[in-house]
Amino acid sequence: MIYVITQTSISNAYPIFVQQGYENPREATGRIVCANCHLASKPVDIEVPQAVLPDAVFEAVLRIPYDMQLKQVLANGKKGGFNVGAVLILPEGFELAPPDRIAPELKEKIGNLAFQSYRPDKKTFL
Repeated sequence: MIYVITQTSISNAYPIFVQQGYENPREATGRIVCANCHLASKPVDIEVPQAVLPDAVFEAVLRIPYDMQLKQVLANGKKGGFNVGAVLILPEGFELAPPDRIAPELKEKIGNLAFQSYRPDKKTFL
């Protein structure tokens, strides 16, 4: 009797592995590297100001429409809400505002959403 034991590594889909493996989140073809692990593609609506002044903090609104009733299996084996994310590539010279520069009204709108740079040396990739 031969037993073949295989284990698929789900850890390759975690953003930290993409960040360590790819210097730039956009491949030469224009595709975002997240597509290497994630098969789904969704249309994304984005709202940004038409123009901003230097050193100004502004709001970028990303909407990813999906069925909020859908569930995914969590690490503890229970069903829970989907993890939904996006990569936002800002123009050169732009970066994520530090927490002390974000207005209280905007902090309230943001709630518990997490934002981070793609890599410490790549401030324009969020």
